[in-house]
Amino acid sequence: MAYSDFLTLKQVEEAFGFEQERKEVFAKKKIRATRLSKRLSMDIEDSTRLPILSEKAKSEGIIYPILREINHKNKEFSIFSGYTFDVDKSLSLNGICDFVLSADTKSIDIEAPVFCVVEAKNRSVEEGYGQCAAEMYAAYLFNQKKGEERNIIYGCVTTAFEWAFLQLEGKKIYIDTERYYLNEVGKILTVLQEIINFYKSYPVS
Repeated sequence: MAYSDFLTLKQVEEAFGFEQERKEVFAKKKIRATRLSKRLSMDIEDSTRLPILSEKAKSEGIIYPILREINHKNKEFSIFSGYTFDVDKSLSLNGICDFVLSADTKSIDIEAPVFCVVEAKNRSVEEGYGQCAAEMYAAYLFNQKKGEERNIIYGCVTTAFEWAFLQLEGKKIYIDTERYYLNEVGKILTVLQEIINFYKSYPVS
């Protein structure tokens, strides 16, 4: 098995003893749209004029430019795209992650702490919850093995047009009650920045 074999959250719960809960992960009243750069506006405009029908096209044309926009404002983290993230094959925590966000910028390989994973799906965000949750748990174990334990890991499942955020804390997988859409991409940027800010201020153990 691998990450992609976790088709539902139920599988993750049964495999690792997690519980799922819906909650307001990001306070809606705090989410104000971030202003887009001219480059991102043009990238999205160009992409939405084209037939974007595959996960690869969505990842390259929309998702990566959004993550790159955040990276331009926060040089303290790196984006790894299409990375083989083998953490523990005995637990089926291995395989390719669409995007892994790491707070280390000095290495060409992923180093701890990993704080967020982004999973691209072609049809609906719900179909990616299980895989994303497994990747989040892998990120937690990866950080732990590297001596960079973090109690909270974030995840996101997106079709490029719809974005849903998740949070792993202890044995709970929280699914944000809010959804964000490409026509309000400024709010997606704000949520991503909230995640970055959390890790910037995270106390070092």
